[in-house]
Amino acid sequence: MRMPGLDLLRIVAGLALIVCHGGYWLAPFRFPDTLWMLLGHMGVELFLVSSGFLLAERALRATPPPAVAQTWLKTLLRLWPLYAVFLFCNLALLPADSGRPPLIAYLTLTQNLAWPHPRFFGEAWIVTAAAMVALTVTITCRMLRLLGFRTGLLVILGLLLAGHALRGLLVALGDPPFDEGVRKILIARLDLPFYGVLVAWLWVHRYAAIMRWRGLLAVMSLCMLVATATVHLRVPLDTSLAARILLFPLGDLAWAALLPWVCSIDMRDAIAKPAKVIAASAYSGLLTHMTLLRLADTRGLSMTATEPATGVLLLLSYVLLSVGVALLVSLALDRNALDLVGRRFAPAAEHGVPVAER
Repeated sequence: MRMPGLDLLRIVAGLALIVCHGGYWLAPFRFPDTLWMLLGHMGVELFLVSSGFLLAERALRATPPPAVAQTWLKTLLRLWPLYAVFLFCNLALLPADSGRPPLIAYLTLTQNLAWPHPRFFGEAWIVTAAAMVALTVTITCRMLRLLGFRTGLLVILGLLLAGHALRGLLVALGDPPFDEGVRKILIARLDLPFYGVLVAWLWVHRYAAIMRWRGLLAVMSLCMLVATATVHLRVPLDTSLAARILLFPLGDLAWAALLPWVCSIDMRDAIAKPAKVIAASAYSGLLTHMTLLRLADTRGLSMTATEPATGVLLLLSYVLLSVGVALLVSLALDRNALDLVGRRFAPAAEHGVPVAER
């Protein structure tokens, strides 16, 4: 199924993440630091929620249902090779006087099972979260296919509530900080995969109804996004018990509510095809944009700006360079890895009806 609107939204999410990490060039404008946390937080959450939706929609429609072990292997082959390349690139850029990072944990994608999250290669936590989403969605959808609509809906809501309850317990007992202690720690984010599953379940089983209500859902999404931004900008997240527990479902439900309207948008091929190519580079962009900053820093390039116009020019240059490098890496490395994985698993797909590409 074509979803060019979702491609555009995922491009916006990627740009928000790039601007978040390059925002110090806009220091002359005196924007609050919480603005950059907001952009990064919401961009990543959109990426993960939409990924969960796409994976769940395909898993629920595929005939026969995909084998769990094979899908898990395919996911790891999809995520790990490019991740390993940039892990070692960042190791090479690490200053000599820095402490040795827990390399085994990074190689096994277990560095953010407990808090605090290591500061080295900070963006790596998103790869681990994406792997968790993919693995959890696969097994959940396999189970849901055995259930009726109402029972399945209750199961999904129950899983969401269980994840919220566990996060609440961890925050109440351990008092971890918002970013490195809650946001990036998998045990506190076990509800994350199920927002996309919820939308996919409704999309597959109640498509007419969700299309009828997509406008109202989009308005509700906008209200929740405004509420999320207000909390980010006005509430001290590291000391607010409620914010550390409830801010994640507020933001994730906002993106989930927006997906039906966004996915119903169609557009001409002249826009849809380039958007699809750029959106497909989101994963490589996630791994490359911070590596570019670290490389620039080691080369002594200016990381600050004193004039607003200079800051805007530097940030714009960084955004364009990041997008270009992401596309280059995606087409030269990531696409080849995807093709290899596709050929490896093609025989299994031939026994069923393949899911249409977006």
